[in-house]
Amino acid sequence: MPNSRGFVVKSIKNGETSMILSCYLEDIGLKSFMVKGVYGTKKPKFSKAYFFPLNFISINYTLSKDDRLSYIKEVKPINFYKSLHSSIEKSTVIVFLSEVLNSVFKEEGDKNQNLFNFLDKSLNWFDAQEICSNFHIKFLIELTKHIGFYPNITSEDDKFFNIESGSSSTIKPLSKFIDFDDYKLFKQLLGMKFEDLNYMSIDKDSRIRLLNYIIDYYSLHLQMFKSPKSIDVFCEIFK
Repeated sequence: MPNSRGFVVKSIKNGETSMILSCYLEDIGLKSFMVKGVYGTKKPKFSKAYFFPLNFISINYTLSKDDRLSYIKEVKPINFYKSLHSSIEKSTVIVFLSEVLNSVFKEEGDKNQNLFNFLDKSLNWFDAQEICSNFHIKFLIELTKHIGFYPNITSEDDKFFNIESGSSSTIKPLSKFIDFDDYKLFKQLLGMKFEDLNYMSIDKDSRIRLLNYIIDYYSLHLQMFKSPKSIDVFCEIFK
């Protein structure tokens, strides 16, 4: 039976005791499994806490040869996050990002070691922070680097970012674009590391606008992308 490390992307209760689990695995990319013995018993085989969104786990599984779901035989947590699921603000961010990743992986779900390493490093960094209100924006920007449509700033003198083309422009685009102070903030975020986010202040209205720009950017560049259902709750938490 294969063993692999992976991130929990989505889990759905199935029947009285089982769960359908989607994981992004290091060796094969996105894969869905049936997990039995999670609900409905006094001594469940697996703790539900193992399957919180974006948890980093090690699994032992069997691969089905037909269209049936594969089965997970063993699960072990690799990394016990200190705050990602205990802080209301952080857990809201994690649920939101897991929704985004669920859409992304439906289209870009093959094995990608650089993407896997990015998830590991960025989530560990976020877990170690007291709070970082701009993490989700930087995360979504950096994620595009690993799935093929990282923003292209062609010149520092450009005044617009064309969301449809993914490039900056000196001429006002006919389609959706970012301009003025929002464009300056967008360029700042492109040029910094996660470690710099704690020194950057973005007011709530600008943060919401930037997030909506980025969601539009994903929608235009990924055919199967769906705007996360949690986005309204997410924006409310970070007012």
